[in-house]
Amino acid sequence: MAERTSSFVNVAMRSGGYFSTATKGAKDVIDGATPLVLHAIHHLPETAPARPFTMTDMGCADGGTSLEMVGQAVGAARARWPQRPITIVYADQPRNDYNSLFHLIHGLTPLPTYLDEFEDVHVMASATSFYRPILPAGTLDLGFSATAMHWLSRKPCNLTNHVHMVGATGAELAAFAEQGRRDWETILLRRARELASGGRLVLVNFGKDEAGRYLGNTGGATPWL
Repeated sequence: MAERTSSFVNVAMRSGGYFSTATKGAKDVIDGATPLVLHAIHHLPETAPARPFTMTDMGCADGGTSLEMVGQAVGAARARWPQRPITIVYADQPRNDYNSLFHLIHGLTPLPTYLDEFEDVHVMASATSFYRPILPAGTLDLGFSATAMHWLSRKPCNLTNHVHMVGATGAELAAFAEQGRRDWETILLRRARELASGGRLVLVNFGKDEAGRYLGNTGGATPWL
């Protein structure tokens, strides 16, 4: 399948660790997904002991909301493979607040970090949209992302009567749905190339339920209207 050529717009996160302190809901989602991450690690295939276990946190922001989950993932990987190096790759857009991320991960804040608990863990960053390649082909054991992949690669049209795509209707809704379909395909194709044999993805995304409810519209006042 031929790859589509697209332009990508970066949206910078607010600096200073603001994201994690203001986004408890994202951490709640990640905490809820942690059993899925641990299950995925438990069911990964065996491999050469010298080959690093590689995990990505895609759409990581400043790393605070996923810090506890990644620590548990590192612990599970170390328990399975005591001698295997571990690589954690934090991925987000180029203008993400990587200063705050590395301050947090390397223990330069009051929060405890898994690097104080485990040896031979290598923390890296890939300042790359998840619509582009993040890792070399065949090197990813476990890819993780939560509450991030609702960001489309482009805005297909303006909205007439709403400020967010969840409120789109008619032709505008169809345009956003088609863009979402294309973008989801791109994300999966990129990750499929990166995954090692037997590798797994844990992707937790926003959505609408069968009653049409979504974040910000669950029966009470809807702030966007």
